[in-house]
Amino acid sequence: MEENIMENKSLPIYSRVSTGVKGLDNLIGGGLIPGRVYVVTGPPGSGKTTLGIQFLVEGAKNGEKGIYISLVDDSKTIIQDMLYYRFNLLSHIRSKKIVIYDLGAVLSQGGKKPTWKEILKEIKRIILHENAKRVVIDSFTPLEFMVQDPENKRKEVVGLIKLLSTMEITAIVITEMIESEKYTDDYYVASGVVIMHHFMRQYNMIRALQILKMRGTSHDSNLKKIKITENGIEVYNEAPW
Repeated sequence: MEENIMENKSLPIYSRVSTGVKGLDNLIGGGLIPGRVYVVTGPPGSGKTTLGIQFLVEGAKNGEKGIYISLVDDSKTIIQDMLYYRFNLLSHIRSKKIVIYDLGAVLSQGGKKPTWKEILKEIKRIILHENAKRVVIDSFTPLEFMVQDPENKRKEVVGLIKLLSTMEITAIVITEMIESEKYTDDYYVASGVVIMHHFMRQYNMIRALQILKMRGTSHDSNLKKIKITENGIEVYNEAPW
């Protein structure tokens, strides 16, 4: 007999993990579903790294260890850029509640290009070693020019997202958006996709956030106004113009 899912009271009610981004949790049912992987994408300068750091800072404030795995920028540059914000980031780093890994530098040692499989193996090792609860990986897009086997990116990145989903962590994978109308494979396997936008309108810079996908959550996919302040990214439940 086929059971009516709507009447099954044994189905779990998801707890939520706060993003740390003011206004965003209200748009996605109170936060992210723990143990899942989310993609944050957008053009350069749209606020992706800032959102990722806010996510880790929120976890650190609640006693959850977080790691930021950078595949491009070195840790010094990331920290310097984030000192503008009132995140108290240095204290979280000193207490080792947040750890920043410059994985790009490690992989480039010896002058030999790594394979995608070697990169993903190292990411898994770091997560397990640190026993992290929150993970941000930034960003796979430029690595296409640094690996031996760029043609394997689609398969390996999809494999990574599936692997992260089994590791009892909540993860954000940051990617660079090259073509706004082109959906990549990671969009389909991730539990959610958040797109950061910036564009000119009547000679003014407009910043916006779009929740393209969010499994298990009722959400509005229209563009939402955002501001980048000294407290980080703030999201408003209104159109950006």
